[in-house]
Amino acid sequence: MSPDFHRRLAIFKKSRRAVVALFIMALMLLAGLGAELISNSSPLVARINGKTLFPAYVEYDRESLGLEDAGIIDYRELSSQFEWAIWPPLKWDPFEIDSEQMEYLSSPSTNHLMGTDVAGRDVFARLLYGTRISLLFGVGFWIITYIVGTVTGLFMGFVGGRVDLYGQRFMEIFGSIPSLMLLLFIASVITPGPILLCLFVCVFGWMGIAQFMRAEALRNRNLTFTEAAFSLGAKRSRLLFTHVLPNSLVPIITFSPAAVIGGISILTALDFLGFGVPPPTPSWGELLDQARANYQVAWWLAVFPSLFLFITILCLNFIGEAVRKAFDPRA
Repeated sequence: MSPDFHRRLAIFKKSRRAVVALFIMALMLLAGLGAELISNSSPLVARINGKTLFPAYVEYDRESLGLEDAGIIDYRELSSQFEWAIWPPLKWDPFEIDSEQMEYLSSPSTNHLMGTDVAGRDVFARLLYGTRISLLFGVGFWIITYIVGTVTGLFMGFVGGRVDLYGQRFMEIFGSIPSLMLLLFIASVITPGPILLCLFVCVFGWMGIAQFMRAEALRNRNLTFTEAAFSLGAKRSRLLFTHVLPNSLVPIITFSPAAVIGGISILTALDFLGFGVPPPTPSWGELLDQARANYQVAWWLAVFPSLFLFITILCLNFIGEAVRKAFDPRA
């Protein structure tokens, strides 16, 4: 690695809160990706009738387990038939309704760490699985918009001329479209999943980074080192990928945490309004919408989802602040 990278890494490490925030975000991402290992109504690994099963990740039919009746497999009822089984620490999945409780909206207890929602489902399990959807949505929004915006803005700024002129006019026309109203209309007509919803949001999210990349490409293509390379016979492709692009990456890196925050906030807002991921998919915004309707009797529906959202945005802000300092040319 280059000395410049080590210098920027050392500046980043000087911010202790950014390091702690990065550690917390890594834990949240790992917990979200491995949610089945933490909270699930099915065993992680089980042995029955001489077969090794992985019910937490694989759906089995009843015939393969020697069950004759139709219906959903309840692995807790089969626990006595297992030769051995490894269960997750918590026994609830995000879709399971606890039919044994007196009322669906139950406050936090030893059985439900963060209470239950209006349907009697465990709030912690839904927040945990919703963490995976929210973080992956934010990361996907960041990757797609930045790839499209970087390529478009870099091409416009480097080529210039009519390409730049027509590209700017296209972005002005495209940016004048009321994206939120169009997105709400599309979500009301069809029921998009998380991937399709992310693609819809990304259609209008790439123009901001494209403007920054265009400005950086225009500046870097006229600097001395680029003109010197061109005078020595360097091809345009070499100028673009060796000189202009590497020196134009600062906006991409410094604005990346803000882009992830934007993606998470958009998904939460759409879920809160009822235009996000289809039910019963667990999400933070859907729980906040339940809290709005039941704020007088179920305080936990507002506190815990808001806490997850607050911690995520705060940590990403701390990381973004440290990254901006690390890539500050005056540092």
